[in-house]
Amino acid sequence: MLSPVIKKLLENKLGKDIRYSSDIEHLSFDIEKHTNQRIGVNTIKRLLGLIEGIKEPRLYTLDTIARYLDFKNWDEMLDSLDERGNSDFSTIEEIDIQALKTGDKIRFTYSPDRVVSIEYIGNNRFIVIGSENSKLLLNDTIEVNHFVLNYPLIITNVIRNDVSMGKFTAGKISGITSLFIL
Repeated sequence: MLSPVIKKLLENKLGKDIRYSSDIEHLSFDIEKHTNQRIGVNTIKRLLGLIEGIKEPRLYTLDTIARYLDFKNWDEMLDSLDERGNSDFSTIEEIDIQALKTGDKIRFTYSPDRVVSIEYIGNNRFIVIGSENSKLLLNDTIEVNHFVLNYPLIITNVIRNDVSMGKFTAGKISGITSLFIL
């Protein structure tokens, strides 16, 4: 399911709230008009959580949505969301990393059924102290610039056994679904 942030971007581009089947049909038509690529009405309904379906949409579908929103592809759109944080959405909850103290713990969740607990160790770095159904493993060190509810969590680097694993995105589609300081 798409995060509420991305749904809001789609509504802004469409120029109206997406509430009814006719709105989804209008969105499908508008996406095709702007990208020359089609996303079916039922696919959009699945992405918005209005009907059940596959948990992970195809990259083609995500790239088409990103192009509709004036990005080159899905990854570029995620990077853009990471750079601007929540500046466009004042009601979104976030954790200010600069206010954290060494030893502070955070728990976040993302779809499907991922739960990760981390402990702050300073300089925007955290150690994973709990991980359920996530690719992040216990004792991974992660580097994060900010946490914003409903946005994908861009982890700029994962260090596992003293080896840099590179960038990782948690909640790439749904965004972070819950965020707590423990």
